[in-house]
Amino acid sequence: MPVRNPLAKSLKNLNLVTIDKYGTKRIVPALDKYFARRSAFAQFTSLITSGGHVIQGVALEEWFYKADQFKFDMEFILYQAHHEFWSYMIYQTEGILASITSYLQNSVPFYVNILRVNIAASVKRLYDDILNLIIRIILRILTRKESAECWIESDDFPDLIYGKNLISVPMLFDLIIAVGNNSSENTAFLRQIFATLLGLEPKYRHDLRVSLQFLKTAFCSIRTQTENEGFEGAGGGASLDAVLDTPFDDVALYALNCSFTLSVLLDVCPDARFICEDEKFPQLIAHFYDETLRQLYQNIYDINPNSLSLIWINQARVQFLRAFRAIVWIHMEAILAKPSCSSLPSEKFIAVLTECLVDQAFVDDYQRQYPIQLDVDIIKQACKRIDRLKRFGIDDMVEGYQRGTNSVAVRSNQKAIAEKSHINGQASNVKREMPKITPNGETNSNGMNSFVKQRDIESEVVMVLECCPDLRAEFVRCILSRYSNADETIGAILEGNLPPNFMNLDPSKNYIPPDSQHKLRKESEDNPNCIIKKGKGFPNDPKNVSQLLDDKTDVAALIDRYREYGLVPEDKTNNENEYEDEYDDTWELMKNENVEKHALADVVDDTAEGSGNETDEDELTIQKLTETNKHQRRNKSVRFSTNPEEIRYNAEARSKSFQKKKYAPMHKNVGGPKGKGQDMELCHNHQKKEAQKSSTANHNRKTHAAFKRATGVMH
Repeated sequence: MPVRNPLAKSLKNLNLVTIDKYGTKRIVPALDKYFARRSAFAQFTSLITSGGHVIQGVALEEWFYKADQFKFDMEFILYQAHHEFWSYMIYQTEGILASITSYLQNSVPFYVNILRVNIAASVKRLYDDILNLIIRIILRILTRKESAECWIESDDFPDLIYGKNLISVPMLFDLIIAVGNNSSENTAFLRQIFATLLGLEPKYRHDLRVSLQFLKTAFCSIRTQTENEGFEGAGGGASLDAVLDTPFDDVALYALNCSFTLSVLLDVCPDARFICEDEKFPQLIAHFYDETLRQLYQNIYDINPNSLSLIWINQARVQFLRAFRAIVWIHMEAILAKPSCSSLPSEKFIAVLTECLVDQAFVDDYQRQYPIQLDVDIIKQACKRIDRLKRFGIDDMVEGYQRGTNSVAVRSNQKAIAEKSHINGQASNVKREMPKITPNGETNSNGMNSFVKQRDIESEVVMVLECCPDLRAEFVRCILSRYSNADETIGAILEGNLPPNFMNLDPSKNYIPPDSQHKLRKESEDNPNCIIKKGKGFPNDPKNVSQLLDDKTDVAALIDRYREYGLVPEDKTNNENEYEDEYDDTWELMKNENVEKHALADVVDDTAEGSGNETDEDELTIQKLTETNKHQRRNKSVRFSTNPEEIRYNAEARSKSFQKKKYAPMHKNVGGPKGKGQDMELCHNHQKKEAQKSSTANHNRKTHAAFKRATGVMH
């Protein structure tokens, strides 16, 4: 119901009288959570799957159901009263923005006709209704004053939009792909949104500059995936989908999305052109066009010449050319606006085009789409005081752009490849010649299908001979087979960095390459120097079928193997076994020796304490026993053998010492003083104790007994 605001207060200063279910009146601010009771909103799912295909079957029915629910939620948001709408935007921001963002990120791109997909009329009707609701919600967010009674102060409006992040630059990038510039109304709508936001909050300009940096990251990602067979990392990634023609289809679709995003952004936001010019996007586009797009096209063409993704790459090339043109054209606009101050813009324009001369594929296509001579004529008419040196530089730049399109050999090569691509397109019902350039992305270019460069050796030979006229054509043609283009060949010749097999050749003589069949003729039977093969088969092979069937080599191998399994070989020389299965009594002998040793020591001590009247014979006996004891001590380490039982006992004791049961540490269950905080270990022990505590033990013994009696367990 409409809000009564006779004093025409702003939404921030407005208070409303509400009546609850009990009939109590209360005064509530117009922007309050009381008016935003709902917090959950539906999410939108994608209609386009991997590789640019539309979902079918049960998935389509599920999408139809979810889209219908999403439409209901968007209508609920849009049709709220002014204060309720903004209460939802402020207090339910996360849920509403997540719902809107899910649609923008999963929306069907406006260039869907390029994807060659068939969408049912009912599905398209529902999708268009949802898109209309999303656009109306965004326009209502950007509307500061809806009526004389429903309005927001100009000082508070930027804080609501930018502070609450209701509309962000990444959201605008997704909106560009969803709406596009395929009609004048859509273009006007996008221009209105960008103009309103940039005029409302200057911080959006900085966010736009930051968001454009992600396009550079996207270019690097596309280059990485192109070099790694469609995967982000080398050797990684998911398996190839059955509906994809090549592993690079998703990469081509990603490049197409980036190209349309940049092209439409430069069309609807003039400030983005100056930001791209400051960030050197023209040079980046030219290098990406020449290196990555060409390699991506070549990879797809080698796998499947009839793949639909080749058309996507051609469309991306056209959009990148348009984006490059939109960025560099700001210098031409400055020249046309103030011809008297056109010196600096003309220098910048020439400098950008000169830097891009190294990317020959981009130069050829740009010259074909936008002839550079027309721009140079405008510069010469506006800047009449150009010095002679700059004029020579401009002429060299124009010659560099016109070199590729004026070459007869290149034109014939492009024509042959275009005819070949056209034949392949007819075979697969895919039209290779693109339609004329229109706002919805349909394009037409005569040279777009010649992106796969095939070398014209004869034209490269002529180019090399112009720099090195003293060489023979045969010698140059042979060197060109070792290098990828004529420029590398010229550099190698001038630097004297030729391969070793060409250093000994005379460049002034005709060079006849070796015949590949000469080696085969030399080793034939017609030549007496050939190797004549005698016999049949390898040595020890069976000579006939009977020997092959009566093969006993495996039996002989088994006999030899089992012969090696003799565990107790006999010593034939001494007729003695290596091991004798008898009782080893060395330990008993050692025990007796120890007893004799102590006995001899006692005898020595007794004789030392005896009287001095002993005879010489007793002294000699004691001396011999002492020498014998010393001799036994000297050979103790040689003859001593440790008791095996003692060894086993020590080993078992040592192993048991490692196997002692380690009791768990005492848990800390006593906490500190109340209000001082408890540590994590104590809380964990309390939680574990509470979880393991019995509910019917000592605490509830009577209750548990009554339960048992009631159930008949106990009488």
